[in-house]
Amino acid sequence: MITIGGYLHREELEDLFWRWLHNRVEPEDPERVTKLIHFNNIYVSRYLDLWARQLFSELSGSSTTEVGIRTKAELKDALVGYPHYHDERIDELVRHYLAHRELYYIETPIHAKLYFSGKGESHRLVGSQRIKRARRLAEKAARRIVDMIFGAIKKRAEDYADMRAREYGVERSKLLTSETEMIHEFERAERWIVESLRDGNHFPKISAPPIHDVAGLKVILEPEDEGRLYDFIETRTRCDIYEIEPHHKSNYNATNLILRARPDKSQLVREPVDEKLVRAMRARGLWKGDIQKAFKNFVYSGEDEVYLEIIYSSFGDLLESEIGASMHETRISNQRAKEEYTGHLARNIEYLVQYIFAFASFPSAELKECAIKVWSYYLPDYFNEVMKRLYRIEDPAGF
Repeated sequence: MITIGGYLHREELEDLFWRWLHNRVEPEDPERVTKLIHFNNIYVSRYLDLWARQLFSELSGSSTTEVGIRTKAELKDALVGYPHYHDERIDELVRHYLAHRELYYIETPIHAKLYFSGKGESHRLVGSQRIKRARRLAEKAARRIVDMIFGAIKKRAEDYADMRAREYGVERSKLLTSETEMIHEFERAERWIVESLRDGNHFPKISAPPIHDVAGLKVILEPEDEGRLYDFIETRTRCDIYEIEPHHKSNYNATNLILRARPDKSQLVREPVDEKLVRAMRARGLWKGDIQKAFKNFVYSGEDEVYLEIIYSSFGDLLESEIGASMHETRISNQRAKEEYTGHLARNIEYLVQYIFAFASFPSAELKECAIKVWSYYLPDYFNEVMKRLYRIEDPAGF
């Protein structure tokens, strides 16, 4: 279905996504989905923290300080406030940012930490770590599932066209098809997919490309120093490089690494699970046993390997990606605008994946059926009401 490479018990989470897509829930699902999301987030935050401290201390040659942040403004302010060097382009970007901060998506939420080294004039940002927020993770997972289903719909529509071609005794490439007929075949194929999901028949289980960037680091690294990063990975970590993807553009250069890591589980289960989370879950009738023991069992019974992302670039290139010509938020907006398939099935799948992640934080002890059924037609208002109920939000204007 969809693999989240930074998580443990990946197959169990994939199975849950697939069952809920068919509205097949099980009595144990409220506690199951809560553990799959929350225990994984605890585990991810612990191995990412450990990794980040070791890496940034090694690359900076000294101990580092870390600061938690909640908005992109804090990251962008740190970049312009502690420049590594100056040139005409950097100074231009900084001036424009300071004069027009409201144009730079500064209120964008982010769950991250910044890492600084040095003191006085040598004090500077050396990198950051972030865990992809549930909203963004749900959006990305849904889009990959939707893309796979869109491919299945197109394949089914082509099969219908092949059937017509055989009826006329010609090859499909020579078949004259009007725009109306193509739309009809696409809609017929979409209906077949929707009915198959609803009835649980015929439609094979799909496998979308995995998501390996739920845990990520951004490293400020000048080109002459990148060898130190690879040396650190090879000699000082329990990791190997799974994938290298360079990005070279006229206004932005960076390299994405996907690492396959083998964290020391014994080191990551020592600290107790946060008591606030435990109280919240117990108040909803979940996690009645020994939580610390349950967390340890969850970790030790999960996969030995997880995946994380490192993006490294020069200071100038990172500045371009945050306040320059290749600003991250603008690129995300452009990607959303170019989505090829946006029908009701696509929207419902995105709603469902968001619902699963939200349900993990605000579950009830019972769940008889999913609030989102991908074969139904909804207005956005309905999904808003579903989320308000999950978050226990009362509408004072509703009557």
